[in-house]
Amino acid sequence: MENNDSVLVYGLSTEGYILSNSLVSNSIRTTILDEKLHVATEITPQILSEYSTARSIIEEEALFSIQPEKNAISENPIIFFTPKIRETDDYKKKIFSMVSELSTELSKGAVFFNCVPLGYGQNSEMVEIIERSSGLDSETDFIYSYLPLEPKTNKSITFGTHNLDNKKIVQNLAKSANIKFTQTYDLEISEILHLEKISSLYSPIIAKSESLKKLKDYDKRKILKNEIYYIEDLTNHLSDIRCYTSSLDSGDPSLYMMSGILRSIDSFTRFFIDELKSFMKKNSLKASKTEIYLCWSIDKSEIRGDKVIMHEHIIDKIYDVVGNIKDINDYATTKNGEASYYLPTSDKKQLLILCSKNDEKILKTFKRNLDDNMFLIHANTLCTR
Repeated sequence: MENNDSVLVYGLSTEGYILSNSLVSNSIRTTILDEKLHVATEITPQILSEYSTARSIIEEEALFSIQPEKNAISENPIIFFTPKIRETDDYKKKIFSMVSELSTELSKGAVFFNCVPLGYGQNSEMVEIIERSSGLDSETDFIYSYLPLEPKTNKSITFGTHNLDNKKIVQNLAKSANIKFTQTYDLEISEILHLEKISSLYSPIIAKSESLKKLKDYDKRKILKNEIYYIEDLTNHLSDIRCYTSSLDSGDPSLYMMSGILRSIDSFTRFFIDELKSFMKKNSLKASKTEIYLCWSIDKSEIRGDKVIMHEHIIDKIYDVVGNIKDINDYATTKNGEASYYLPTSDKKQLLILCSKNDEKILKTFKRNLDDNMFLIHANTLCTR
């Protein structure tokens, strides 16, 4: 990267902020754009020291010197596309619309890294959209690369570029953002590798999950001793799965596999709610005399919005069972950067639902221990209790 090159991180997401941190640490002038407010600000070491996460900037409504979106796009030749996507049915439409709009300000010589997951053949569509909206030629005027990131990390799932003659250029730029990758391929191969990795990740999870679902007796489920996965594990790459179910041809065996994974994840909520009802019945917990506390520490600034959407969905389903449901994060206190949790005293029975491995640590920080008035169930494939 030349000394005078500057970078635009398009999207105030957790992943985008991680890349910004790496770029600034490597002495590269970096601007980050809030895709919701359509304004950009230059990221400095001081900002990074005061705001450790994208969420802290959003929540504190930090005020910085800002510049218009169109200037930020036209003045920075290197762009990492990292917006927060919260649509499901209109996922592809939303992404393509955002890229079409920003491409009108794209300058000749731009290098565009798409860090948002797409499906089979959709990156070629993206290149065509950029050409059409910018008037630039993909062979001579700009470089497009596909670099989807794992949630909350700078690790790539795959790495592709539309012209392998530019492989060294995009690899060096990715390294400047400390992005972890192995090899670089053309777009089609990178999409196939993405599909392969998602299939390999979810196949054993779904196989074990479905085995446990068939056993209605909790004691029998424990006998299997399968590896346990939380609802968070199931939703980590839902966007990626949906991308492939919407892009693979009808009759393609890979489509059947992706669709099966999606159906299994969708049915997990029903399975858990049935287990919740059974658990409450066994412990004589009446809906009118029970408070539920959902324990799921979600990063609402991730590129993928799957956890946020699933969080809202599972709350709606639990609400049909018990109307008094609360978020444990509303009962947290922070000291020296460490959060501790408490439950208010109540004459009602209190039921905790843990939704991720990370949230198990919440139990260790309670200011009062679980007692006869408190119950616990895990939203995982075993429904641990």
